[in-house]
Amino acid sequence: MQDVSKKIRITHRINDPSLDINRLSQYGLLLSVEDKNLRVVVIDETQKKCMLLEDYRFSGANTRSDVVAQLNAILENHLVLRAGYWKDIILIARNGCFALIPDDFFDAMLLHTYLELYPNNLDNTEIRSFFHSKRKYHSIFRIETEFVDWSRKAYPNKEIKVLHQSDAFLEGALQENHEGNNIFVYVESKYMNMTILQNDNLLLHNRYYYQSPQDFVYFILFAIDELQLDAETCQVKLYGEISKDSGIYNLLQKYVLNVEFGKKPASLSFSHVFDEVIDHRYFDLYNAYHCLNA
Repeated sequence: MQDVSKKIRITHRINDPSLDINRLSQYGLLLSVEDKNLRVVVIDETQKKCMLLEDYRFSGANTRSDVVAQLNAILENHLVLRAGYWKDIILIARNGCFALIPDDFFDAMLLHTYLELYPNNLDNTEIRSFFHSKRKYHSIFRIETEFVDWSRKAYPNKEIKVLHQSDAFLEGALQENHEGNNIFVYVESKYMNMTILQNDNLLLHNRYYYQSPQDFVYFILFAIDELQLDAETCQVKLYGEISKDSGIYNLLQKYVLNVEFGKKPASLSFSHVFDEVIDHRYFDLYNAYHCLNA
């Protein structure tokens, strides 16, 4: 296990000074996992306060078994994460296979058909659904079976709520100001999740894969054009793995007048120790908290 631990790099590890392992029964544990990465947030649900943020990057993980071995190594050496008496646990999938269906058109017997347009390139996965009860949307998505099994073994006495990264991001976007045309974009290294709201009405919720800044900007302009929006009045908010000195941001500013970086969710409080984290990062993970009551 020691050799496995050497392949794990920690990019962020932040604990609120008031985090108390004896109060985990009022904390929610949010786990976002993919093949090369684990992100963790702990929320004090009573105080609505972020208590912990950790970001792990994996190397040498060529198979899912390798990833699970690294996940186990993290738990083995982590007094807080390996505890079993959390109030809630959420496991978040980050693959690209998901669909959002309005309640009026949803049929639980047709889960597989909703994802038929996606190429069948996700081995050993299972289909799950999540209901956005306040907005009456059903999210249907795939999640890697190994990650589900790992979470069950890690927390055998807890019911684990499973959702998709897009669900957490959507709930976060729905918490923001929606006056006018708002384009919310969550950026990862090779893809972006885009949600467009017009005066509280959901117009678009999708994922796009890009290889260059030109690809990235094209997808935003294409969405604006297809939805017949005005690029000069649209408000674009950027979240995730992007900085002000990125080529994407600099190019996007040439075509869209109103571009800004998002903030941490106002619905949660953060102590000063979280000031080292750029406000617009981890927006999806923070907002997974809202999916507990979505």
